[in-house]
Amino acid sequence: MTQTRALEILSSGANIFLTGPPGSGKSYVLEQFVNKLRSSGRHLALTATTGIAASLLGGVTIHSWSGLGVRQRLDAREEELLLGNPRLLKRLMEAEILIIDEISMLDAAMLDGLDALLKVARSSLLPFGGIQVVFSGDFFQLPPVSKDRKPYCFLSKSWNEANLRVCYLSEQHRQSSDELAEILTALREQRFNKYHLELLSARQNIEHPPLTVLMTHNRDVDTLNNRRLADISGQFRAYYAQSTGAPEIANDLARSVLAPNELILKVGAQVMFVANDPLKRFVNGSQGRVVAFNHGLPAVELKDSKMVIVAEAFSWQREVDNRGAELFQIPLKLAWAITIHKCQGMSLDTAEIDLKRSFVSGMGYVALSRLKHYGGLYLRSYNSRSLELDKTVYDFDRKLRNQSQLNERETDSGSPARVASFLYKAGVNPRLIKLTTGLSNARLRSARKD
Repeated sequence: MTQTRALEILSSGANIFLTGPPGSGKSYVLEQFVNKLRSSGRHLALTATTGIAASLLGGVTIHSWSGLGVRQRLDAREEELLLGNPRLLKRLMEAEILIIDEISMLDAAMLDGLDALLKVARSSLLPFGGIQVVFSGDFFQLPPVSKDRKPYCFLSKSWNEANLRVCYLSEQHRQSSDELAEILTALREQRFNKYHLELLSARQNIEHPPLTVLMTHNRDVDTLNNRRLADISGQFRAYYAQSTGAPEIANDLARSVLAPNELILKVGAQVMFVANDPLKRFVNGSQGRVVAFNHGLPAVELKDSKMVIVAEAFSWQREVDNRGAELFQIPLKLAWAITIHKCQGMSLDTAEIDLKRSFVSGMGYVALSRLKHYGGLYLRSYNSRSLELDKTVYDFDRKLRNQSQLNERETDSGSPARVASFLYKAGVNPRLIKLTTGLSNARLRSARKD
């Protein structure tokens, strides 16, 4: 499905699952949809499953928005306490559209718990209390941390009851049509073979300049970054995050951004920007090297363009229930190494990838998909687990593609009657269907029968 058609279906009022491979434009489509909703004055709940994803989206975590925190389900007493919070109850009741990005990181029990909470809060037996839900993500990414054998939220009761319409984006906007795109497609389609393994092996043991290393464990990342910084002679400068506003919101915001609370830099330090510049000079994931300190601020030479940017304090903001907080910090982090978990959502020109300690399916896929092209890949090592993908996800992905094709045919933009029929099947409010299609009552009755 194209981005344009997906945006049309998102605007229909149906419950949606927006998916597709990395680089297909899921974030772009969501951004366009959110802008459209905000301009119309709709009550929008913008959330994600991880703090980093929520920060990039400009929203909050679903755990924070819902009040569930780390709990997957509530007993009667906990439910009563939560819904006795007037701010939370007002938030849950006012929301018209709930967006959850990186839905693959949410497990089945949590999604069912959210569904149950919204039904009670809104006194409705409809899925998610009658809110239009828009889920976005790719289940080939890293799975949720869960004790359940089958943690994926698409296996939950609430997912099936929501009658989600699938928008499976097919255009590629990150990887060019080269060997890397072929490797990633082969992994998704379960046809990875000796040829693709040879392509990966050809990128091992290649001489290269200092690059960010994508690694599997936090401890390895911290050790490498600290050792490389200590190896540089000269004075260091330290930058500390500052925050204002509601303390609990400020604390949640601090946990959500990639910028460290304490940033220690020296000239020669390898760094990465962790925010998108409004002036478009850098994006989240842009790599560079500190070349000087300009009036106390780090001057960073970008690796790709050689442009030198003086990194000033960046502002991250968050508002919940008309209460807000703001955090200020230099938008950089040491980048000799970064974990694969934290690189999700980034787009990198080059990286060295170390997969020898992969411990969960999808790690290799996530790391490889961060790169824009095959020539930017420098593979340090990998193990047999690193290139595995879950068979349950393979089977589900095949169904998603078929459903997306069916949805695209049913919503042919040249046929309002077919659009109306599609929306009736999706359980959209009849009044909204009439406004969307402009059909007469007689033609709407006919579409409903179809």
